[in-house]
Amino acid sequence: MPSQPLGTPGIAKPCGAGAPERDALAALSDWFAQDSGQALLRREAELIRERVRRFHGDSMLWLGPVEQAVAATSRCMVRMRLHGAPAAPASPLGDVSACVVAPASLPIASHSVDGVVVHHGLEYARDPRAAIREVARVIRPGGRLLVCCFNPLSLWRLGPLHGRVRPVTAWRLSDWLAVLGFRDSQTRYLNYRATLNLKLTHPRWKRLSDWLERKQAPVGGAYMTFAIKEAFGATTQGQEVAARTAPMPALSVPGAAKLVAFSPRSTHGGR
Repeated sequence: MPSQPLGTPGIAKPCGAGAPERDALAALSDWFAQDSGQALLRREAELIRERVRRFHGDSMLWLGPVEQAVAATSRCMVRMRLHGAPAAPASPLGDVSACVVAPASLPIASHSVDGVVVHHGLEYARDPRAAIREVARVIRPGGRLLVCCFNPLSLWRLGPLHGRVRPVTAWRLSDWLAVLGFRDSQTRYLNYRATLNLKLTHPRWKRLSDWLERKQAPVGGAYMTFAIKEAFGATTQGQEVAARTAPMPALSVPGAAKLVAFSPRSTHGGR
């Protein structure tokens, strides 16, 4: 499927979400519609396309509120792509199936997904750590994870999103992933100029931001973390025992734009 233009993101009101989640999604919708948000989406799309080409297998899950950003996975080498969104999509997403999910409660069998992209999905999660734990549960050993998140250790703290969304630092995220059995964690910082939606077009600002990105100073307005799941993490060992003793159900999502069914391979032998 050819890549689609990002356009103006539409983030609908989520079904069943509480007031903090609705406020966070409204803030994200407003910010991504601005020039700074569009610039970040374009930059992220470039890097996402490069990373998801390394995703292989039967299925890939995208978690995030910006529907148009899913187009960055069009060249992903998986058989099935699923968009887990906070609300039903406003328009069809081509060959991408869609369902309404909460990041911390995924209706997907354990160890059944080959790759997951969490695209600004932690920022509106009620408990970001629980959301990452749930994502780790559904990824099979050898599967890949890519997380896009705002960086709270940046000028982002002076912008309109501060206090309305709940990002985590890249260091904390890496610690969580290590506990959950991920290896080869790599973080890329970006968005050094556009965080505040200011017209910083002077060549000096561009040279400074380019230099900071080359040096990968940990003060970029956003970051992307990539990791590979090597083993069953310490917090999911009990779930793995249960998975070995009971058949894994297919995914069935009531109220989804499409009714999706995974047929997970056995996890007994890994990849």
